[in-house]
Amino acid sequence: MPAGSHSRRSRRWIGFFVVLAVLAVVAIILPVAFNLSIQLRPEQFIEARERWQENGTRNYDLEYLIKTTHGNEEEERAYLVQVRGGHAVLVVCDSDVVYLDPSLALVAGLAVPALSSDDPRQFGIPALFTEIEATLRQDASSGQRSFATAQFDPKDGHPFHYVHRVRGTKERIEWNIKFSPR
Repeated sequence: MPAGSHSRRSRRWIGFFVVLAVLAVVAIILPVAFNLSIQLRPEQFIEARERWQENGTRNYDLEYLIKTTHGNEEEERAYLVQVRGGHAVLVVCDSDVVYLDPSLALVAGLAVPALSSDDPRQFGIPALFTEIEATLRQDASSGQRSFATAQFDPKDGHPFHYVHRVRGTKERIEWNIKFSPR
């Protein structure tokens, strides 16, 4: 065996481990870089809200599913919200009517007090923006690095997907929103 071939073989092993180390570093950095790139930035939120204020409709229906995880417990709530003239007129949660505009209830002959226990301002696109903003502010003031991502419609700015997870815990909330202008 020539003397030079043995040293070339040992150098190949060094190259193998260098390539392996580089791949390991890439495998660590790539998911972190991806997660940072999809994080919701305040300026994205502000732009989306401004698009909604400028281009959003005042008459629309929302169907959204909210998945919440606290510890090991998961909860899902399905909402149907009808907004007319910029105000929620009907809110249904998991097939139960939780709000019906009093004028609509009178027309339908329904008992208004039993159906208007929730504040209608907590529903609709502006309420979703308010909730996202409150969470962003809470994250910023606590100094805690949470994960938040959102997807907004490029034309009118309404959110159609939102996820917030508190780092180091199992607390997570996810919204999947179907928006139908009327």
